[in-house]
Amino acid sequence: MKIISSLGEITSKAKDAFKRFPITLSWAIVGTLFTLFTIEANTFDNAFNGKVILIFILGISWLIATRFFEEQFKKDNTWVFLLTLGFLLLFYFSVDIDGSEIYQNSITRFVLYFITGHLLVMVAPFVFSWNKSAYFNYLKSVFIALFRSLFFSLILYLGIVLALLAIKHLFNVDFKGDRFFQVFVLCIGIVNTWIYLSDFPKDVHNQLAINYTKALEVLVKYILIPLVILYLIILYAYSLKIVINWNLPKGWVSYLVIALSFLGFIVQILINPIQKTIDSRTIKKFHPWFYYLLLPLIALLFVAIFRRINEYGITENRYFVFILACWILAMTLYILFSKRKKIKVFPFSLAVISFLISFGFWGAFSISTKSQLLQFEKVYTDIKNNDFTTSFEKKNQLRSIIRYLNNKHELDKVESVLGYNPKTVFKTESNWQLQNKLMDSLNIKVTNNPYKGYQNNYYNVDEQNLTINTKNYDILKKIFLNSYNKETTIQEYRFYLSEKLNTIKVLKGDTSIGEIDCSSMIKKLKSQEKNYNISPNLMTVEHHFKTLSVKFIFKSISLSKIDDDATENYLSNADIYALIKEKNAE
Repeated sequence: MKIISSLGEITSKAKDAFKRFPITLSWAIVGTLFTLFTIEANTFDNAFNGKVILIFILGISWLIATRFFEEQFKKDNTWVFLLTLGFLLLFYFSVDIDGSEIYQNSITRFVLYFITGHLLVMVAPFVFSWNKSAYFNYLKSVFIALFRSLFFSLILYLGIVLALLAIKHLFNVDFKGDRFFQVFVLCIGIVNTWIYLSDFPKDVHNQLAINYTKALEVLVKYILIPLVILYLIILYAYSLKIVINWNLPKGWVSYLVIALSFLGFIVQILINPIQKTIDSRTIKKFHPWFYYLLLPLIALLFVAIFRRINEYGITENRYFVFILACWILAMTLYILFSKRKKIKVFPFSLAVISFLISFGFWGAFSISTKSQLLQFEKVYTDIKNNDFTTSFEKKNQLRSIIRYLNNKHELDKVESVLGYNPKTVFKTESNWQLQNKLMDSLNIKVTNNPYKGYQNNYYNVDEQNLTINTKNYDILKKIFLNSYNKETTIQEYRFYLSEKLNTIKVLKGDTSIGEIDCSSMIKKLKSQEKNYNISPNLMTVEHHFKTLSVKFIFKSISLSKIDDDATENYLSNADIYALIKEKNAE
């Protein structure tokens, strides 16, 4: 009877969840089925399908939050759903794709909206009303529902996978590898969402009784607060080191201050309803002392951020860190000086900020692009004024800026500085080759290369401009030689790599025909600055023996030291297009 009762309870909760969240669950089901279809059709990596899947993922949290907003507007609440649907459609059409690739900006924007949606779920029922006890119980129920749904989904997934493996090995039934991924998508997309919504709290504003379990008190008192104290000790010790050595803080300290702040805010949320009544001096004194101690560290955070921005300009990551620093400062001041201290301000304000910084001239993408373009102009002009001779660090900085703009598909905007559009001049479909060709064309020389002697260890040919002319040759074959596989064959001819001599021996059977000396080619390669997109002429060796003509076009070459005491680098790996012709065949 227990099993029947449990099954009946599960069915009842599932029905209630569908009645309460019909659009959300329908959205999850359709999205899961669509994803399963793309996996089956082997089109999961298609950019168009990727856009659709992103919308389905994004829609879950936004539609849950929408339902809570609708419940607060008893009449005429359709506009809330239409607003959410309009937002999802706008995001879909704003996603930029290039062939099979979704632009990085669109992925970052998706992450921001994903975070916004989940933060809205945390606060949606309390946007227009407030009770700290009800809010605490609501958050507690939400996280219990989340962990329960993930746990049940994981158990189901592992059970199905083990069943499939048992069928495969016991009955010799073979399954595509994609089946396991499809089972995972099914469990996360439908099962997890349905269980999560089945356990979602109802009538949240009337749940006023605080059930503060002993386990939660132990978590806060003996784990979270000691961690906060540990982080405070580390950061104050580091601050003391900065004062003694009179150094500016490292950029990495920003992440530790942000982590400490978030940990402190989580503790504040957990202790908020019982802080004044609980019999624990540690919990009672957490506010305001944590926030007073946090203020100097926030100043340290701003110093670290502005140091990086001053040196290298603004990128999306630095923009996000700066915005988080401003938000942390605002929340700290709010908790210290506000009389109401509504904890819902934490998720709600962060949701609004994460949404607003995703677009507009004030947004992360616009400001970071403008900043890096200014950095490009500054660094390029400085290098140009010194006859394209500069330090290794500055050349590397210019390379990083070009890579950044290229990854954002904004490299055409340097036209006003260079006088030409790199995308037009260097016609290539490869983004990687575009940035390399631009750097190579500048022909920048360095004055203090700290990696000299190691810089030119690897070379590769410019394949975009590589045409293999087989005229006067009978056979073309790609061969590979290295330190561990020194010999390869083409028909009855053997090619053997002699590392220390930078030569490749040519034999017919056991009879030596001669050697192809690569030393001259290697010397020319080592004398130049670049080590990629090299002209095919510089990576070609041709030799005519009495009985055989051989032409090697090296696709790539690696040079290594034979031992620790060696002063020269020798040919250790070679990827070669080999052409041969027997002379006696004429």
